[in-house]
Formats: sequence, structure tokens, C-alpha cells
Amino acid sequence: MEELHCNDRSGSNPVSPLAELGSCAIAEITREQLQDMLNSKASRVGRSVVDHLRFRLRSIFRLALAEGVVERSPAEVLYTPRHCKPAKKKRALTREDFRNVMDALGLREKVIVRLATIEGMRPGEILGLQLGDLEFRCNRLEVRRRLYKGDIDSPKNDRSSRDVALSDGSVLLLGAWVDTLIGTDSRAWLFPSETLRTPASKDNVWSRWMLPKLQPAGLGWANFQAMRRTFASRGKEFGLDAHTRAAQMGNTVDVNENEYALCDFETRLAAVRKFEATFVG
Repeated sequence: MEELHCNDRSGSNPVSPLAELGSCAIAEITREQLQDMLNSKASRVGRSVVDHLRFRLRSIFRLALAEGVVERSPAEVLYTPRHCKPAKKKRALTREDFRNVMDALGLREKVIVRLATIEGMRPGEILGLQLGDLEFRCNRLEVRRRLYKGDIDSPKNDRSSRDVALSDGSVLLLGAWVDTLIGTDSRAWLFPSETLRTPASKDNVWSRWMLPKLQPAGLGWANFQAMRRTFASRGKEFGLDAHTRAAQMGNTVDVNENEYALCDFETRLAAVRKFEATFVG
């Protein structure tokens, strides 16, 4: 850990931590060097990316400090520059957008869109589902794993391991999709790849089966982030309280609501049914 080799092996990540510092002893890195790097990144990427990089730098140096590799952390007083590249406008689907997306896609992709938009799930969680995770009779599915960068991994965090409440429309569509599947074992992938041995990849589903059908309708922007954002933003508009939205999506709101308040399954089930009825019609 005393020396950082910071070359970006992927060749495609413009914010690989410390890439611009080359290979150097971590104890020799100064606050000025780190801040200059953030300033340089700010002209090319948005504020959220720079914030994330600043957080990672702090984590690296805090670990180095705990291990006795450095005597102090130069990353503690770093700040995000004001001149960050303007972020792309964040969008959420309207009711009409959602209907147009659904009209453009095939059955498999319709199910995936429903789970991302009406149930607020992450794409990796959706593609990591197996048949045994579904409980149709009680409108529930269990998030036990996720597909992350091509590998089967555990859920993102403790809150991500959860029971997801399913709207009635999603249950019907899921049932229609399950009836088409070859594999019927509880460990069979709900959205298998062509080999049936692995789940379909997010990139392939999006670039091969969704984007080409959405672009002609002017909906190429309606990606997985926009779908999940739709649950959070439209759900808030339609009266879903913050804790219920966070519990359904597997993320946090704040310490008060997420560490102390409880949200039982029946409350979330009623919530997604209300959201479905209001949003889908």
C-alpha cells in the first residue's frame, strides 16, 4: 500500500482515482496535488462524479492512516470545485412516456421496465433474480443477489437485501413471462442469457433489445437510471412517503427515518398498488 500504481487499466474511466499522479509513494502525495487533480476533473465531468472521487480519496487516505502508512490525510480538506461540467438534465418518465416505453418493447423487456419503474428496483437486482425468489401469491419477491459487472454478487448493502412489494400489474406480466421460460427449477434465472446458464447482461438487454426500439420514439434517454428515478420522483408526487420509497428501493433517506422508523411489508404492498393505480391507470 506504500506505493500507488494508478494507471487506468480499463482505458475508459476518466476519473480513475489518482491516475494523474502516476506511480508514487502515498506518503509523498500532497493536498495541493489532490486538489489540482479534482480541479482538472471538474472541467470534464459533473459535480456528482467529482464528489464521488473526493469521497474515494478520503477513504483511501483514511485507510492508509489507520495502517500507519501515512502520518496525516491530505484528503480531509479537499473540496469540489464550482466550475464542474454541467450535469446532464435528470429526467423521470411521465405517464405517457411510460406507456410509450411499454408499447415499444417485447414481453421480457416490459417486465424489466415494470420492475425498475413501478417497483423501483436496480437493474442488477432485476437481472439477478431466480424463479425461487418470486412469491406470486403474496405479491412479493426477494432480493438475494445482484448481477454486478458480469459477476453474481451479494446485494449492494444491508438495505438492498429485502422483500420487494409487487404491484398487481407486475405480477400478471411476470406470470406471462415465467410461462415462456424453459427452466422451471427454483434456481433458474428469471432473465437468462442465450446459454441459460447465466443471467442476461444489463448492457446487452439495454443496447440490443431496448435502446433500438426506444430511440425511434424519442425515448433513448429513458434508461435504467431514469426508470428507477421515476419511482422515487413520481412516487413522491403521488404521495408515497419517503421511508416507504426508501425501503422499497433498498436505499436510505436519513437516520431518523431509516434507522428508527419501520416500514412493514403490508404498508409497502399497499403503496405500490396505490402508485400503480395512479401512474399506470
